Amino acid sequence: MRFLIFNVVVVGALFYLFAGSQPFGGTDRNGMLGTVGAVVERSVTSGRQATAAVIDKVMAGDREAPLPSALTPPDLKTPPTPMPVVDVPVQKVVPPILATLSAPKPPAITAKSPVAVTDPAVQKRRAEVMARGPVASVAAVKARPKFMTPSQRRRELQALSEDMELLFASTRAR
Repeated sequence: MRFLIFNVVVVGALFYLFAGSQPFGGTDRNGMLGTVGAVVERSVTSGRQATAAVIDKVMAGDREAPLPSALTPPDLKTPPTPMPVVDVPVQKVVPPILATLSAPKPPAITAKSPVAVTDPAVQKRRAEVMARGPVASVAAVKARPKFMTPSQRRRELQALSEDMELLFASTRAR
């Protein structure tokens, strides 16, 4: 039966390969659709005939012949024998006794006195790193660029957004 289904699938695939782009409207008995339909009908009828022949052959066998011992059902009148109970000795488990353990105390940490640094360059750099002293020089502060005011920024952004809206509208109008 699987072989027949496989053949039908192969025939359908071939039909799709050759006539897949053609519409299915109208019945053309002499064309590709009619030929494939006839082949499928012959495959199905031959499969049914082969299956019916096998079933008749199996059913025509001797009905009075005894069944093999593997197919004979067990006698239901005798109850099944119960399995014997097996006693297995089990050791009793004693829970472990938990001793109270204490961790050793960590050694006390003593703060060391900081090393006095007398070098002025080291002191200046330490002040800059710790943010306690001047970071930028006066010349660097004066050289900063002047940014636009908030009102100038708002006007520029408004003009930019209007330009973008006009660009969008002009591309949609085309």
